Amino acid sequence: MAAGPKEDVFCRIWRGLERAYVAYKDDRVMVIMDLYPLERGQALVVPREHFQFFYEMPKGLMEHFYLVSSATARALKELYKPKAVAMLARGLRVPHYHLILIPVREGSFVDRLFSLMDAVQGFPPVPPEVVAERYQGLGLSLRTYRPSHEELEVDSGRLAELIAKELGRA
Repeated sequence: MAAGPKEDVFCRIWRGLERAYVAYKDDRVMVIMDLYPLERGQALVVPREHFQFFYEMPKGLMEHFYLVSSATARALKELYKPKAVAMLARGLRVPHYHLILIPVREGSFVDRLFSLMDAVQGFPPVPPEVVAERYQGLGLSLRTYRPSHEELEVDSGRLAELIAKELGRA
């Protein structure tokens, strides 16, 4: 059966038709390890209900969704010790709203991308040649990280423990 607008990969994961490495799941939200991460530990926060954009979510779900997202980000910070956890909202390629939480490590592709964005936006102001240098540097730092099934199992289990701990504090 072809995936329709309400039958995307996340809907299939919720229905148990696709494999996922689940770090957290309740009746409204799940956290899964990203199979195609930019960095190890990248996680996706996905609502059960199908929405393409965050502003379509009812208030109660939105509050719970971001509570779980916040707990997950803190858990990623504790587990991987990155300098930050970036949050990227999506709903275009897969038309089911989700957050991508990315542990940002010093010198990584994501770190360099944010450095380029800062330079382009002028925070702090930098000469055009610095912007060009940072842009060129992105290509050198881009690499594809493909976690093994074993890494995903370990990571989802460790993250599950820390999310539960963080949600217990909320």
